[in-house]
Amino acid sequence: MQDAYAANVNAVPAPVRLSRWVNEPYPPITELLSAHDVARLTRRPRWMIWGLRLVGRFPRKARYRGRRVGWRRSDVLEWMARDLALKRDPRSPASSMPRPRQRDLPLQHRAACAATQRDRQTERSQS
Repeated sequence: MQDAYAANVNAVPAPVRLSRWVNEPYPPITELLSAHDVARLTRRPRWMIWGLRLVGRFPRKARYRGRRVGWRRSDVLEWMARDLALKRDPRSPASSMPRPRQRDLPLQHRAACAATQRDRQTERSQS
């Protein structure tokens, strides 16, 4: 019995392994956005956000203890600002896209528009 005790006392202790996330600070909860929040903020559907993320054109989710918890608001806003800057740059291919021919959609029914056109024609003919 004495020998077993002496062997345990003289044994070298095994090294202690700590998780790599022991001292990782939790991201601020007010800065994290869910997929729904990001879709509302960017005005794009969630499937498009996932597709952009898949090809590497959208920021990655923030991680906490190895798990993805959500997007940082600052990352998404920075991406939006960069995306808008590309669209406004005259040298970028996004700004060279053709503009739509119809500028505004009619707010009234088509018959009302036809009546307005007839009124304008009668006014022109009378003057």
